[in-house]
Amino acid sequence: MDLKGFLANTPKRQLYVLLGLVGLGVAAGWWYYLYTPARVRRDELLGRVARLEQDLFQKQRIAKELPKLEAARQALRKDLEEALRRLPEEKEIPHLLTQINRLGQDAGLTFSLFKPGKPSEDEFYTRVPIRIKAAGTYHALGRFFEELGQMERIVNISDLKLDPARTKNQNQGTPTNATITGEFTAMTFTFGGSADRPPEEKDKGARK
Repeated sequence: MDLKGFLANTPKRQLYVLLGLVGLGVAAGWWYYLYTPARVRRDELLGRVARLEQDLFQKQRIAKELPKLEAARQALRKDLEEALRRLPEEKEIPHLLTQINRLGQDAGLTFSLFKPGKPSEDEFYTRVPIRIKAAGTYHALGRFFEELGQMERIVNISDLKLDPARTKNQNQGTPTNATITGEFTAMTFTFGGSADRPPEEKDKGARK
């Protein structure tokens, strides 16, 4: 087909309409095949950039707070170590009892009763009561309590009862130099309680 002849023989009105349709077709093709996919891709990239910027901002904040967080972690670790020193594990209780017994003997006391009681659990720790009856002088008993208070482990004294000591002839086993007898509960604690036990063990304990 002769394009020049076609254009020369076609009325201008129809020619304009035809050119308009061609232009619309080209514009539609550009819109659907070029512009729209490019816009969708642009929006996706903008979303990714926004997410990356947010992630970067959060990581920058974390990096800025990292020294403070590390200092807090170290402080918590130190507090935990201190708590573990003051709250022995259950397996260390026999050694602790030996320490308490030795402190009493070194202070000059004679024990007629030294009996660990039944442990009772709290949420995060367990109480271990020790019923003690000892004879000696007032100063020996005071020294014993002072030594207990200076131990790293927590040992609290409660239910203290003081009576005049009977002589050796009156009560077998009581030293003649004893002036008082003291009966009391030494309460110590172990780390770990009901919150550390599995649910099935808690149920067993509740049914006992």
